[in-house]
Amino acid sequence: MLKILPGLFSQVLIPSAVRDEIMEGPSDDPMRRALPACGWLQIVVLDPPLSALATMQLGKGEAAVIECASRQLEPHAVLVDDRAGRRAAQAMGLVVVGTLSVVASACRTGQFGSFDDAVDRLASAGLYISDELVDAVRKSLAGG
Repeated sequence: MLKILPGLFSQVLIPSAVRDEIMEGPSDDPMRRALPACGWLQIVVLDPPLSALATMQLGKGEAAVIECASRQLEPHAVLVDDRAGRRAAQAMGLVVVGTLSVVASACRTGQFGSFDDAVDRLASAGLYISDELVDAVRKSLAGG
């Protein structure tokens, strides 16, 4: 799924905290296996680093994504699926997209043949997406 990002976005930044979180995960995690081959990802080291306060309500990865985007000179969209993270990013004035939105965009541009196949792959990789959200995005893809 990572491979679709450079076709949709001109620049893809990932905080080092997110990279570290993924690489410290289970060895069979599809994201962990795919990440090293993504040379187009730009790793960003936050300086100064996040304070402990920044991670009290969010996970370290979500907090790092939001902080990284808010420190950029030009606004960046953030890819956040966690509900609390999405709300925090929106409160900071950031444009928030979720994994399902990215998949829908990839389907619209022909990078995926089937939205349902892509959703099944995400579910197999362990990403939880509510049936209601899947149905709403499927309906928007169908033009309804």
